[in-house]
Amino acid sequence: MLSDDYEERCLWQAQVTPPPTTDGPLPAEVDAVVVGGGLCGLSAADTLARTGRSVLVVEREPLGWGASSRNGGMVIPELKSGPVTLERRYGPVGRRMYDEVVQAFELLDAIAGGSDGRGGVECSWSVPGMLQLAHSPRSVPHLQALVDELTSIGETARFVGRNELHTEIGSDAFVAGAVVERTGAVQPAALHSGLAERALGSGALVHDRTALRSLRRTGGAGGGVHEVLTTRGSVRAGQVLLATNAAVDAAVPRLERRVLPVGSYVIATDVLDPDLARSVLPTGRMVFDTRNFLAYWRLSPDGRMVFGGRRNMDPSDVTDARDFLYDSMVAFHPQLAGVGVRYAWGGNVAMTLDRLPHVGRIDDAWYATGCNGSGVALNTWLGHRVALAMCDLAPPPACAELTHRPIPLWSARSAYLPWVGRFLSAQDAR
Repeated sequence: MLSDDYEERCLWQAQVTPPPTTDGPLPAEVDAVVVGGGLCGLSAADTLARTGRSVLVVEREPLGWGASSRNGGMVIPELKSGPVTLERRYGPVGRRMYDEVVQAFELLDAIAGGSDGRGGVECSWSVPGMLQLAHSPRSVPHLQALVDELTSIGETARFVGRNELHTEIGSDAFVAGAVVERTGAVQPAALHSGLAERALGSGALVHDRTALRSLRRTGGAGGGVHEVLTTRGSVRAGQVLLATNAAVDAAVPRLERRVLPVGSYVIATDVLDPDLARSVLPTGRMVFDTRNFLAYWRLSPDGRMVFGGRRNMDPSDVTDARDFLYDSMVAFHPQLAGVGVRYAWGGNVAMTLDRLPHVGRIDDAWYATGCNGSGVALNTWLGHRVALAMCDLAPPPACAELTHRPIPLWSARSAYLPWVGRFLSAQDAR
């Protein structure tokens, strides 16, 4: 059911024009080069520039093109496991990692709301909370355990049984839910644009359509420099941060083998009648389910249903994914049958083997990657925190203490990932 004005385009990007990037040639030398102009890279560049460093951001695509403005706009402080589980698995590092995702949420709240003293970023920020839905009875204990873990550390969360679900969602497709109040909503392209304006205003140079070709360290320890070769020339830099996330490529093969880009797709409907919108999501929460191939959905600030996910690990395209997502949306919410799809788009999520973010160094270049689908606040915070670490103003994030393992059989991934997907789909069907 396509709208008369249907476009294969990202809703958020259609609503926002990024700021102009830096004109002119690349500088010959800077204190720091940041590779990647997404949330992580721009946040890092802003922080570095505010300490007095000369900073160059190079972005392969047009500014605002990538996942930082293509995501669902859900700001969820989570690491796929609760704080107690993380501490049990990883010791004190696990609990520190959870505390840092809460810090990331608070940082974004300060950026959007202006409590950081810099005027705020207009990005339709709100804190409606999240609703995670059990797709089968087997998932109910997981939600109950998550609520127990969160309430044990003082978070506001509650379990919602089937008989109460109608107060949270207009659907009969789920057996239970968990509500967590510390979850935000944002217009992601507007947030990205605001961070770009901040970085540029702090003095960072931002050059888009400029791809990294190679990275080479020259000189001895403590006295060397990085030779950063791009498609528009070479730059010498004292420090480098690789903030490419799912867009990492063969220019840094040791990092490429540690990140798995996985496609995720989204549709946005025409603007819904307000009564219809309330019948679907009466509380306006950010919603996702417990499947491996989870679906996630929300209402946009202008009243559209925004519904995302993917079917499996097979190669896909926007058209195929769009039709699957529409069918899924109507299966969950039959009242949306006949509503037109106005926008459809896709992008990549940066997955890691342990489903956790990672920070480290490769040939003395810093990197931050692997938010595994929950990167709106976390990527913003990681950029800020790693920049402070680069300036010796703060320790690296807790996830820097994890071992970042490569993806097994990287070169054969296109052959085995569809079979992994079939296994995960079989689990979802149980």
